[in-house]
Amino acid sequence: MAEQDLASAPPTSSNWVGQRLKRREDPELLTGAGEFVGDLTRPGMLHAAFLRSPFPHARIRSIDASRAQQMPGVHAVLTGADLPPDLAPQPQVHHFAGQRPTPYYALMRDRVRYAGETVAVVAAESRYLAEDALEQIDVDWEILPSTGDAESALRSEAPRLYDDWPDNVAGTYHAEMGDVDRALAEADVVITERFKVQRQFACPIETRGVLAEWDARRDELTLWTSTQSPNVVRDFLAEVLGMPAHRLRVLTPRVGGGFGGKFHFYPEEVAIALLSRRTGRPVLWVEDRIESFTATVHACEESVTATLGAKRDGTLTAIKAEVIGDMGAYLHTVSFGPVWLTSAMITNVYQIPSARVDTLAVVTNKTPFGSYRGWGQPQANFVVERMVDRMALALEMDPAELRRKNFIPPDRFPYTGLVHTFDSGRYAECLDRALELADYREWRARQAALRGSGRYIGIGVSFYVENTALGPSRILNEGGMRQGGFDTAHLRLEPGGEVTLYTGLSEMGQGFTNGLSQLCAEQLGVRPDQINVVTGDTQACPYTGYGTGASRSASVGGAAVIKASHSLRQKIEAIAAHMLEASPADLLIEAGRIWVKGAPARAITMKDVGRAAYHRAIELPPDMLPGLEAIEVFDPPQMAWPYGANVAVVEVDVETGEVKFLDYAYVHDCGTMLNPLIVEGQIQGGVAQGISAALYEELKYDSNGQPMFGTFMDYLIPTAADLPHLRLDHTITPSPIIPGGMKGAGEAGIIGSPAAVVNAIEDALRPFDVKFTQTPITPDTILTALETK
Repeated sequence: MAEQDLASAPPTSSNWVGQRLKRREDPELLTGAGEFVGDLTRPGMLHAAFLRSPFPHARIRSIDASRAQQMPGVHAVLTGADLPPDLAPQPQVHHFAGQRPTPYYALMRDRVRYAGETVAVVAAESRYLAEDALEQIDVDWEILPSTGDAESALRSEAPRLYDDWPDNVAGTYHAEMGDVDRALAEADVVITERFKVQRQFACPIETRGVLAEWDARRDELTLWTSTQSPNVVRDFLAEVLGMPAHRLRVLTPRVGGGFGGKFHFYPEEVAIALLSRRTGRPVLWVEDRIESFTATVHACEESVTATLGAKRDGTLTAIKAEVIGDMGAYLHTVSFGPVWLTSAMITNVYQIPSARVDTLAVVTNKTPFGSYRGWGQPQANFVVERMVDRMALALEMDPAELRRKNFIPPDRFPYTGLVHTFDSGRYAECLDRALELADYREWRARQAALRGSGRYIGIGVSFYVENTALGPSRILNEGGMRQGGFDTAHLRLEPGGEVTLYTGLSEMGQGFTNGLSQLCAEQLGVRPDQINVVTGDTQACPYTGYGTGASRSASVGGAAVIKASHSLRQKIEAIAAHMLEASPADLLIEAGRIWVKGAPARAITMKDVGRAAYHRAIELPPDMLPGLEAIEVFDPPQMAWPYGANVAVVEVDVETGEVKFLDYAYVHDCGTMLNPLIVEGQIQGGVAQGISAALYEELKYDSNGQPMFGTFMDYLIPTAADLPHLRLDHTITPSPIIPGGMKGAGEAGIIGSPAAVVNAIEDALRPFDVKFTQTPITPDTILTALETK
């Protein structure tokens, strides 16, 4: 539509929030036009390959790289001995009180502590030459005793990973409220169980990649990397290299999935930067799938011993837990943050007056532990929701009714539990809707009848709450976090009338650019396709405290956009009012058209305002300077808490151990939904990962820490054919602490689904009195359990 036609056109709806708009990046991705790190090329670019330790624990007596150095096409070989003497160890975002240091470098100089640790790196004309050169590097190893699991590492005779430590405990955590011992002593029913959640891996479609280009003349570094947090990478790289952050530019092209694993700052990012400085040429490294299994952080491996007490009427009175997290060889970027959050979430959504948790973060000779979708919350939920089901059985109560009885009621919010303060919730309404959606009562009736014919149907329920909108920054800092929880939005109305939104968040397939553009469009009175969202460039985009993670893009990032949009709109209205000779209060703005109430013919467009702001100062109010931008920061006053209910219906074949899904209902509340289509996609993906955790995935090690995996032949993940059709609905309880009411949804699906699935399997096999305390529940697991009965 021509500009003059737009000015005279009738207004259209500007209610963009809540619209189911398709993701704007999909056409590019579906046609193969998306550009990822591995697609990048630079003039004179070299390719890198890493030599990694084959041993879980060994001392490096010597490294001879002379033959590799002499190979045609090889431009540089770096070992630990070649690192700058003042190179700092890998930094961490989280520092918990009393945690022990685990120095960790780009290339290890004298000792390796897990199979897959970086020892040397080669830059050559091609990846093939670089890989060939690795075979010419001779390492003289001294094999050291190793330990492959946390329980063994806690024994007094276990090998020490760090010689100056008295044991293998890297950190501890304790939290308590009420009188737990007294409450358990006075409980009518007390149950205790030990659960184990297996080690898992994020499995993004795109493995990690780094391209570094060092400008020697300016002493500046440009780094392209597949990260969830460009600002964290820039800050940490500057710290490690000992150079000013303004000389570093971090760019993030398309990221093919992150799921937490790409939030971390990795040794390869440092090593590739040093290679570029050494060679004077750009250097590219793309992780191959085999090395990704040991080079990218692992997650989730925790064992929890829990005790739950209740009165005969079903009132939960106390819970205590001992949490042991297997951290691998080093405390990586997030330290033992996920294990801490498991501990902090041990009461879930229930009014339990007394609670205590004691936590150990234990180092072992395995790939370091780190972030994965859910960040410790699925483990906590698995324990609590499994224990609630066990308690329901002991009390002869329906498990859904036991949950409903102990929910935090709506009139108790804000509610402070063991660690956190929950902002809002209508839990019973959400659960009731999920039970209705799943035909819960009908399935219960059919279950008994089908058992009589030899079919074993199980119904599993779980309820979860999710930690989102990480903040406020001051509290995070007091708790040991180096980064803040704030986010910054920078908006500019361009001379042509379109709007540019700059954000420090990183797009990795979750579609937040759609949500933020819809939110911004509604605030400003333009169309979403008039909003150009710029991400992934530390030189162009504003600083964000944490990056993309913790389900914070819509909540914290969205709130910053609301604030910036409000500021920009005030400036737009001031200019438009001057041009139309009206009061700002009398203006309406829709679809980029600005007119005076009651006089639609008196109208201009955003382009007219943009032209005045940049090219026609004579049309501006006398006291206004040229230009039209707004920058605002939002730091959440506390965290926001979405929640939801899972109801899984399965059938277990007792002859084969196969688990078949008959139904799956999920009801979710994340407050205001910017784009329900994208929220539902997030939930479907999260539920799929939760089911995968319950039934398929496991990174297995032997007792010495030697990996027993290396490809997807050894690490099972489900296909679409293995997953149930998801019946999905929402309740909407806007957050009272976040402008716009958004709560976040990125990790919701994965938190409660493992517990629901395992509860359903155990319920199906109730006639056999079979219990499961460890995931994954494979057909062999089921058959073995049945054989022992």
